[in-house]
Amino acid sequence: MILLSEMESKTVDLVLTDPPYGMDFQSNHRKEKHKKITGDDNLDWLPKWKDDAHLYIWCSWHKVDVFKIELERHFKIKNIIVWAKNGGGMGDLKGGYGGRHEFCFFINKGKDLNGSRGTDVIDKAYRTGNVYHPTQKPENLMAYFIEKSTNVGDLVLDCFSGSGTTAIACHQTKRKFIGSELDEDFYNVSKKRIDEVMAQTMLF
Repeated sequence: MILLSEMESKTVDLVLTDPPYGMDFQSNHRKEKHKKITGDDNLDWLPKWKDDAHLYIWCSWHKVDVFKIELERHFKIKNIIVWAKNGGGMGDLKGGYGGRHEFCFFINKGKDLNGSRGTDVIDKAYRTGNVYHPTQKPENLMAYFIEKSTNVGDLVLDCFSGSGTTAIACHQTKRKFIGSELDEDFYNVSKKRIDEVMAQTMLF
């Protein structure tokens, strides 16, 4: 990651990112399909985390073992948070159970969480519909993590910013944001979303 290598250490208060899951993901649920995610069959980015901060790293169950082994080379994992999503995944409609969860690794190197203690299962009504990105996360779910791990004015890093959801959540919670996205189409989508949110805020 060029972005990480160029950043000074201990400048980021939170890393909140939804990286490639390493499973060459292509959703077959939507009639109008998203294109495949750039780098989704590549986990080479994993060993390159350097900052001492709270880290939230999303992962599908398909590669949770790979993520866990690689992350534990560098960090002590505090929790694996389970997001219990509404609805069920498509997949094998007859031979398997419908998937309705995703995992998020939480890594904490001694920094307290804000507010009351949460649980490692989140089952509130967070939903996106994946309008802008095939693995899009809800803005209010990202805002929940941001507010648990940072204060107003803190800096949040998302190395795989996708459609810009984390950036929008940072803007809504008054945090600073740094992000990067390899895919030009998703970058343009995120820029448009962020510009619209900031323009709307300026109106009020």
